Amino acid sequence: MRALLTLTILFLSTYSWAQEKKSTTRQRFEQAIAAYDAGKFAEALPLFDKTLQEAPGNMDAYLLRAATREQLNDLAGANTDYSIYLEHYPDRADALYSRAQVLFRLGLYAQAKDDFTKLLTLHPGETTTVYFNTSASATSKNQVMTMQGPMQAPLYNYLGLTETKLKNYKTAIHWIDSAIQLQSKDADYYVNRGIAKEGLKDSTALADYQKALKINPQHAVALHNIAILKRNEGKKDASRDQLEAAIESDSSMLYPYLERANQRLEGGYYKGALDDYDKALTINDKDPRIWTNRGIVKERLNDLKGAFSDYTQAIELDEKFDKAWLNRGNVLIKQSRYKEAVEDYTIVLLYNAESATAYYNRAIAKQKLKLLTEACDDLKKAEALGQAVTEKMKKEFCKE
Repeated sequence: MRALLTLTILFLSTYSWAQEKKSTTRQRFEQAIAAYDAGKFAEALPLFDKTLQEAPGNMDAYLLRAATREQLNDLAGANTDYSIYLEHYPDRADALYSRAQVLFRLGLYAQAKDDFTKLLTLHPGETTTVYFNTSASATSKNQVMTMQGPMQAPLYNYLGLTETKLKNYKTAIHWIDSAIQLQSKDADYYVNRGIAKEGLKDSTALADYQKALKINPQHAVALHNIAILKRNEGKKDASRDQLEAAIESDSSMLYPYLERANQRLEGGYYKGALDDYDKALTINDKDPRIWTNRGIVKERLNDLKGAFSDYTQAIELDEKFDKAWLNRGNVLIKQSRYKEAVEDYTIVLLYNAESATAYYNRAIAKQKLKLLTEACDDLKKAEALGQAVTEKMKKEFCKE
């Protein structure tokens, strides 16, 4: 009897603890949802994490954590959580649509295409999940929609974008044509079709961009793309005007600043180019090419210390980016730091063994260090790879 009582007390205690834990987990889940709804995603994430530790079978928590991670730009994590949810509910349209967009943003275009294609066969179901229809290159969001709303045209558009990324331009145009038939007043669709047409070198791309501007005169992507086309036609003034308009329309968009910086650099307006690269880096400071290009501008302005710093930052972002190593080596030569320059050029050749410029410049650095035999060898390799070498230089380096 005593043993039975002990077991009963133990059972009741365990049952009470389990109920209390379940209640606490539920409360935490509700707190996570409240934080998510309030836009406090960094606060919501650990609450969803804890909820799933205690209740790993809570599929709704996976779905909401996926959305939270997406908002925090943890796209790989969002993809994982959406995939876990979809293993249990493979026909849930809102989750599939979200994963498709995440896959697109991750650059996994073939997988995104599969999800978008499947969506065309699914009924949207009962959900009011809000999405934003975005253009191919725009940084801002525009048309709000839900899975219960007019989803067919946006899906066609996304399929077109995906096919464009896969370089299936004719198929892309087909899908975006279908989107335009359903929603002919969406400027983004014309821009996206124009991008696909450019892939086919179809001159009617310009007409699509112009159509987009008739619908939305401040469409930054259309303005930017027209500027590029004008520049390629040699119409520099028209190109510059379009870029100015694009920047005025959307000052948060990266590409117009980069294009204008490039034009200013080519035109010798280095201070203006520097201003544009400064602005570009406030928008995206993770691209080594932007740091390298700003370094080039600083080098032209004889700011060698600043150029060295920018090239170094580019290398830290991508240690295999040989252009940054090459340019930093050039700065080191200008600073008479020849031994360090040799090291940088050597790294260039590790990643690009056919770089005639690296051999040529390393030869110069070695010659300054009185390493004449090695300098001569590098000079010969540079010439063999197509680098022009004067007879005077050969005699000086190789004592011929």
